[in-house]
Amino acid sequence: MKNYKKGLLTLAVLTAMSLMAAEDSTIYVTTFADEDGENASQCSLREAVTAASTHKAYGGCPRGQQYNTVTNVIQLDAGEYKLNKELQPNADLLILGKEPVDFSQPNAITNEYPAATPIKTSISGQNKSRIFNTTQLNRPSLSLQNLVLKDAASNAAGGALFVGGGTNLANVSILNSSAQAGGAIYLNDANSSITVRGGEIRGNKAPLGSILAMSCMDNLEYTTRKIDLSATTFIENGSNDSQSGFAFCGQPTVNINSTTMTGNIANTASGSIIRFSSTAVNGSGGISTASSLKLLSNTIVRNTAQSILAYNRIAEKNLNFNIIGFNQAKACRYTDGDLSALEFSNIFLASNALNQISEAEKCELPAKVEAGIKSNTFELNGRSFDSLLSTLQAPQAHTGFLALYFPKDTGTDQDLVDVGTLNCDNLDQRGITRLQSSNADNPSSRQNSCDIGSTEIMKLSVANLGQTNVSVVDLLKKYQAESDLFKSLIEDKTTKPEFLSFYKIQYEKFQNLITQTEAAQQYRTIFIDPFLNNLPDEQVDATGGRQIRHLTVDNYNVSVESQGVGKLDSAGQFIGVYDQNLKCVWNPALKQILMYRTDDRLTPSGDKEFCKYTLTSKNSSPIKSSSAYISAQFINIAPVVPAETNFVIQHGGAQKISVDLLKDAHDKGDGLVSKLVSKPNKPAFYQNAQGQNQAIRFVKVPDAVSISAERSEPCPGLDRKETCYGGNITVQLNNTLDVFSHKLEYQVYDADETISNVGLINLKNTATAPDSVRVSGGGGSMGWWSLFGLAGLALMRRRLQKS
Repeated sequence: MKNYKKGLLTLAVLTAMSLMAAEDSTIYVTTFADEDGENASQCSLREAVTAASTHKAYGGCPRGQQYNTVTNVIQLDAGEYKLNKELQPNADLLILGKEPVDFSQPNAITNEYPAATPIKTSISGQNKSRIFNTTQLNRPSLSLQNLVLKDAASNAAGGALFVGGGTNLANVSILNSSAQAGGAIYLNDANSSITVRGGEIRGNKAPLGSILAMSCMDNLEYTTRKIDLSATTFIENGSNDSQSGFAFCGQPTVNINSTTMTGNIANTASGSIIRFSSTAVNGSGGISTASSLKLLSNTIVRNTAQSILAYNRIAEKNLNFNIIGFNQAKACRYTDGDLSALEFSNIFLASNALNQISEAEKCELPAKVEAGIKSNTFELNGRSFDSLLSTLQAPQAHTGFLALYFPKDTGTDQDLVDVGTLNCDNLDQRGITRLQSSNADNPSSRQNSCDIGSTEIMKLSVANLGQTNVSVVDLLKKYQAESDLFKSLIEDKTTKPEFLSFYKIQYEKFQNLITQTEAAQQYRTIFIDPFLNNLPDEQVDATGGRQIRHLTVDNYNVSVESQGVGKLDSAGQFIGVYDQNLKCVWNPALKQILMYRTDDRLTPSGDKEFCKYTLTSKNSSPIKSSSAYISAQFINIAPVVPAETNFVIQHGGAQKISVDLLKDAHDKGDGLVSKLVSKPNKPAFYQNAQGQNQAIRFVKVPDAVSISAERSEPCPGLDRKETCYGGNITVQLNNTLDVFSHKLEYQVYDADETISNVGLINLKNTATAPDSVRVSGGGGSMGWWSLFGLAGLALMRRRLQKS
C-alpha cells in the first residue's frame, strides 16, 4: 500500500499553509442561493464565477486573482448549490468542495489520518440546465475537486459539462444528467481535454455518448486531445436508445486505467459501450489513424450492448489486464465487416480475461491475433461470475466510496489473482500500489504479482529492506520538532476544533517516539518500522467484499532473527556467516525493530549485514505470515562542532586565549557507547598512540593569529599531512597593536577518524569597531580600515623618531 513518510514534511506543509493564508485570494462562497448581483452581503457560486472571470468584485464576492495568468480558486461549503442556469467561466478556475475528511479517525485504506468520507458538496442543475460551459470566449481551464454534479440537462451537447478547455476532475461524481450528445461530458473545440480520477459517473443518458462525447473536426482537421480516465466507476449510464457510452472521434489519445464499468446500456442491435472506430454511424464521427486507445486494468462486466468495444483497423488499441466478460454483449466487435482475410487490425492484447469460446461474448479478432493471445488470456468460458468476482460492493470506506468488484482468491491458477506477470496499472482503483514480492521463508510460493481487473487483492507481503544507521541526535531533533509543532497547534486558540483530535494523537505519537527512542537506543542503532511500505492482509466477508487488516501491533506479531554477514543468493535466500555481535530485536514499546552491534565494527564496503523479520497475523483464520530480510550497513556518524564559538581578546596586550574546543563538540550521533560490550569506555574523539586527545585541526588561521598547543602531531588517516592539536590550546594576536577581530575555522576527528563539520571561531578584539572583522590574512585586497590603521602606525613611528 502506498505510504508516505511525513516527518518534517508535515511541518513544512503546515507552515506553508499559514503563509498562504496571509495572502489568501480564494473566493469563499457564503450562500447556497443562486444569486446574481442582487445581494452584496452574500457571495454566491454564480457571483464567484463572475468575479473570477472579470477580476472585479461582484455581488458579495471579492475580485479573486488580479491577473489572467493565475488560476482563481473558489471554495464551497458542505451542502447543495442549486442552479437556475449554467455557469460560464471566462478565466481559469479551481473549484473546491468541502474537503471530505474526518480527522478523528484514520483512513480505512491507508490507515493514515484523516479518514475519507463521502463527498459533502453538490451542485445541481435541477434538470433544467447544464452546470458548466467553458466554450465561451477564452475557453478557460476548469478544475473541480470533491464535488457531485447532479441533475443537469441540455437539449444540445454536454449534460453536466460542456468543455472548451483543459478540464480536470478529482474525486468528482456526475449523476443523472442528460443531453443529446455527451450525457455527462462533451468536449468541444481544439483545446478541450479531460482528466478524471476518482468519483462515480452514474445514471447519465444521451443518444450519443451517454458518458462522454466530443467534437471531431476543427479547422477541417481532426481535433487532437488527451483523455485520461482512472480510478473511476462508470455505472448504470445509457439506455437502449443510446448508441454509445463513450463516443470517441477526431484524434484522441485515450488512457482508461483501473476503472469499473458495470450496468451500462447501449442499443443491443448497434450500440457499444466504447466506440473507437473510423467508421461513422448514426451521427457518430470517426477517429483518425493517429489516435490511440489504452485500456489497462479495468473491470468491465454486466453491461448490455451489441459490443463493449467497437473498433476497426484504424488507430492503435492496447488492452491489458482487463476483465471484459459476463456482459450481454461481445467484448469487441470489428466494425468493418469480415475479419477472416485480415491478418492485422492494430489491436494488441495481453493478460486479459475474455470469453473467446462464446460467439455472443468473444472479442472479434483476426485469426493470427487470436492465436497469439491464447497463451496469456484467462478464458472465462465455463466459469461463473460468482466464482471469480464478489458481488457489486456499495460505495463505502473500504472501497474508497466507489462501487466496485473484488476478485476472489482461491489460491490456484483458476482465479484472476496473481497471474504471474507484471506491467498492470501501478495503482488499483482504491489507490493501492500493486506490489511484487515473495516470501523469504518460501521463495517458490505464489508471488504477489498483477491481478486482472481494477482492484488488487491485498495479501500479507513484506519486502526486503535496506537500511543504514542515522544520527540518533538528528532523529530525536526531528521528533522534537514534530512534537513542538503539534503542541503549538493544540494551544493555538484559532485552531479549528475538528483538527484537535488529530493534533493530539500526533503530539502523543512523537512524544512516545522521543521517550522510547531515548530508552531503546544502543550504539549505531538502526531503527526499522516493519509495517512501513509493506502490504497487509484483508478480511473477506460473505459477499466477497474485502476490508484491510492494517499493519499494526493490534493485528500482527513481529519476530526477528539475526542472520549474519553475507548476501542473498539467486533465489533470494541468505548465505553468509553468523555473527554473534549482530543483534536484531523487536521493541514493542517503540513499535520498531532495532538492529545494532555489540562491538563498534563498521560494515566493510561491499558487505551487508542481515536480519530476517516476520509478520504473523493475529486472530485470523487461517493464520498468515510473511518474511523478508533487512540488509544493513553500519557507518560511523561524524562528530559535530558548534557552528560558531565566540572568544574575546583584549587589545593592547600579549593575551593568550585558552580555547577548549572539545568542550562543546560531541560524537553522540552514534548513540550510547556504554552499550558496547567490547569498548564500553570508547573515547569520543581521536587519540594519539599515548591515549591523549589529538583531535583538533585548524582549517583556516589568519596570518595575524598564532596557535600554540600542548601537543601537535600529524592528523589521522588520509589527512596525515595536516597537523592536529591536543591538550591545552591557546590563541594569540601576533601584533599587540592589532585593532581587528578575526575568524578561524576548525574541525575535530572522532575516535574512528571521521572528521566533523567546520566550526567558526570568532576572535573578538575589544578595540574592533562594529562589523570590522578581518576574516583571513595573507594576500588579497586591503580595506579602508586597514589603510587608516597603517597610516596611524606610520605617523606614530615618525613622532617617536623625532623625539
